[in-house]
Amino acid sequence: MKETLILRDEQDQVLACEILKQVVLDDMTYALITPVDVMVELLSWEEDERETHSLGDPDVDGTLEELDPQELEVVLPTARAVLAELNLNLNFSAFELMTVAGEIPDPEEEDVIEIAKDEDVEEYQLLATFYHEQKQYGVFVPLDPLLLFAAQPEEGDPYLLTPDYPETLFDRLQDKLLDLAE
Repeated sequence: MKETLILRDEQDQVLACEILKQVVLDDMTYALITPVDVMVELLSWEEDERETHSLGDPDVDGTLEELDPQELEVVLPTARAVLAELNLNLNFSAFELMTVAGEIPDPEEEDVIEIAKDEDVEEYQLLATFYHEQKQYGVFVPLDPLLLFAAQPEEGDPYLLTPDYPETLFDRLQDKLLDLAE
């Protein structure tokens, strides 16, 4: 069984993570971790055309939009019901992450969608779609796992390293972890 690490955010919400690797730097243990449950994103589909098409139709231009908190609260019960039909449980985890517990099906080629974020293009599996008030939504699973760094002090609870920490620390952690991989 793989070793897990429990992180808590400021709202005392929990994120269970699997420890992938550990390193010691300057007398502090750090861990490369990934959430135990699969991270998902809930996005709405905004078509550029007036005709109705399916989400992800390669012949239709459109954009996937993040939901504001009010819209998310309204569509969340429908998203949970749709995922429950797939024997999946949608949860809000610590650090404002949405995760799914259960057996995610292997991605089929037609379910893989590229989504542009900032200057990067990432691949996602379209897990499920649904409509709410004539607007289409999708639940997406990133194909690349979410990797995080956590500090594990000898005393006290482990904590997530956020972008507030010095970039040099992240660089050193990445260098050390790459050394371990070889």
